[in-house]
Amino acid sequence: MKFSEIFKEIISITHQDYAGWDEKKGWNFPERYLNEIIDLENKELIGAQKFKEIVDQYLVAFQDRHMYFVHTESQEAKSKTCGFRVRRFENILYVIQTGGETRFPIGTKIISIDGKTIDSISDLERNALRESYPERESWESILNRASTIEIVNESDESTSLLVNKYDSIPLDSIHTFENIEEDTLLLTLSNFENTDEVVRVIDELTVKLKECRNLIIDIRQNYGGNANSISSLFPFIFPVGEEPNAKPKPREFNCTARNSDLFIKLCEDTRKITNDKATLSMLEFAEKQFRTFRGQGFVRFDFSNYLEEFKKEFVGNAHPNNVIILTDCYTASAAEEFVAVCKQSSKVTVIGRATRGVNDYSDLLAVTWNNEYTFYYPISRLETKTEFHEIHGKGIQPDIYIPWTPEHLQKDTELETALELMVVQNR
Repeated sequence: MKFSEIFKEIISITHQDYAGWDEKKGWNFPERYLNEIIDLENKELIGAQKFKEIVDQYLVAFQDRHMYFVHTESQEAKSKTCGFRVRRFENILYVIQTGGETRFPIGTKIISIDGKTIDSISDLERNALRESYPERESWESILNRASTIEIVNESDESTSLLVNKYDSIPLDSIHTFENIEEDTLLLTLSNFENTDEVVRVIDELTVKLKECRNLIIDIRQNYGGNANSISSLFPFIFPVGEEPNAKPKPREFNCTARNSDLFIKLCEDTRKITNDKATLSMLEFAEKQFRTFRGQGFVRFDFSNYLEEFKKEFVGNAHPNNVIILTDCYTASAAEEFVAVCKQSSKVTVIGRATRGVNDYSDLLAVTWNNEYTFYYPISRLETKTEFHEIHGKGIQPDIYIPWTPEHLQKDTELETALELMVVQNR
């Protein structure tokens, strides 16, 4: 398919199948982007990288970080990135992670991009940054299309560098646990995507959980996945006599013909790669809904009977005595659902920063073209939207807020705070 034909289908999805299409009507102006793509096609000046940049710019208007476009990494012409990630503190961007870029280390300070100060870019590119609070801003899209950056060293001497382009590097998938102190376990989960892997790690941890006093769960980099994959951990999150609330926030699902067909296909594919009972049970329930309401637009799904069955079999545990969950603005999607449920437990304390707050619109489907481009978009929405917080921005707020500072590049402030808190809790 031509780039323009793919973009026309993306427009069709955002104006019909996307969960926020009616609430965000008029937010975007697709004709401008479509005309640009057609013009570049006619001049034979558009390739994979440019096409992705245009689509990304179009999607920014929706202000939905649960909707994104990717260029498949297995292709020869991979999408290019600046090769590093940053985080803002005051008027400086600090390099927090490097991929292909090796010219400067973690902690490098960036004071301008293409000759513009960080403050001025923040004012001009508010939509692209996605956030109104500096520590939550997303600078990747701006840096990926930048030509130069200005960095400073410890002596405040500045150097201007060209921004090189590198193949994007997939995020590490981490599912591990370890004893970090006597009677204290640290469980790190970077995603819930591989259901069987998450279930396996929790199964291996079960014996230790029944005996340990303290559990720390690190989901600061967890971008989500299958929320059901983590359900076997909840009995250890809640004490005896407590249980998760069986009344979730009501959601509406956009049951268009496209969404229904894609979801049914997703169910078929998922059954081939997992044996997890909780996941299969939820798929069976949801698939039945989409078959019943195919083509009917927004429908409120009633999960009460399904959740009541889960509740009947639920029994909390005395151990671990204390549970601390570490969160950040990179904690997203299904990981946020996990935090929301855990906060109902009297055992739990959440430390860190507010989660990303992307579950106003949720339950992602994907459309792929030419085995090369994939568009992910949410098909469900909350009847009542997530509230905004004047300091942290939207998302689930921690019980103990720790602002991000450059000091985090030298030490794990959240983990240190968690260990100090557990000393107090165990007295």
